[in-house]
Amino acid sequence: MSLNAKFSLVSSFSENRLIGRMLNEQIVRLLSLMHIHPPSANNATGSNSVLKKLKFGKKKSTPKFGNLPESVWDNILDNLSPFERVKMRRVNQKLKNVVDKRRKRVLYADFLRTDVDTILPAESSGDGEFFRLPKSSRIVVHEEARSVLIIVDTHWTISDAVKMMAAIRYYGINAHTVTLDASLAELCVAAQSTNDIAFWFAFQSASGTSDPVCQSSKSPSWVPDDFRVRSVQSYEQDQLAAYSQWAPRTQIIPVGPLFPKATEITIRASVPQLRRLRRFPIYRSPLHRSFVEFNNLHILRLVVSTNTSSGRRGRQVAQSLKLAPFLKWANAQRLAHRFSVQFV
Repeated sequence: MSLNAKFSLVSSFSENRLIGRMLNEQIVRLLSLMHIHPPSANNATGSNSVLKKLKFGKKKSTPKFGNLPESVWDNILDNLSPFERVKMRRVNQKLKNVVDKRRKRVLYADFLRTDVDTILPAESSGDGEFFRLPKSSRIVVHEEARSVLIIVDTHWTISDAVKMMAAIRYYGINAHTVTLDASLAELCVAAQSTNDIAFWFAFQSASGTSDPVCQSSKSPSWVPDDFRVRSVQSYEQDQLAAYSQWAPRTQIIPVGPLFPKATEITIRASVPQLRRLRRFPIYRSPLHRSFVEFNNLHILRLVVSTNTSSGRRGRQVAQSLKLAPFLKWANAQRLAHRFSVQFV
């Protein structure tokens, strides 16, 4: 390298050092005006210069978003809706663990079906206690530290049924006390034998007399004629019709029961809804595969609402329940005193 080239290189390096020192002094003066006192500018040319600290600051000195204590995250999650808490699981592994710890504390899970507009106004997304599921106004959730209540509207859709099944799987795995409406109990049993929820929804909707909320006994207009369940003279014929109609496109083997830790399960039904319970055997998914193992269950309770238009109650209604298929599905003989029927 020629002498002129070396001299030019040294001059350029000196100029850069001078510019760096001047810039460093300007930064120190600016920080002083802000009442921030960085290390002395005498070290501007060294490795601890302010310029280098600003440009190549150590990452350890800056607190990270995910390193907040769990108590702080708990306070943040307390101010979110149940749906937003579930979404927070996607942020990182730490937040997922925090949300899952909260879910494990939920011991009471109620899954019901009723008119959600009586709980929240149609135009409201939430009132601080109850929250509507975004993009699905027919599902409402109320969650506390130890309990969760999820309600789907009486006029539900296939999409609502799929989302309810996902919610039951999410909260049911840790619940100790579970309450289900008859329609949702049937959904659980069917979902343990097939993932074709659309076919099940059409199957259970084929008869308009299954639920008291239906004002007409006619099948929905969108159900094909060859799929409609006709009126029958006895529940035995009803069972045969259901067996012939149940042919889902897919069948699955359940990995395990939906409520492995449950000790108390309650199924609520009106007298017309008992038809749903009689259909349980056709899904070929008995109690210990659908809900919980026999050894873990303390009580299986069937609550029957006997308020009918004719005013019949108690024994008069009990004699016409025809629950033999349901009792066989639940293996009531093995449950013995752990199975009960209540009339309200």
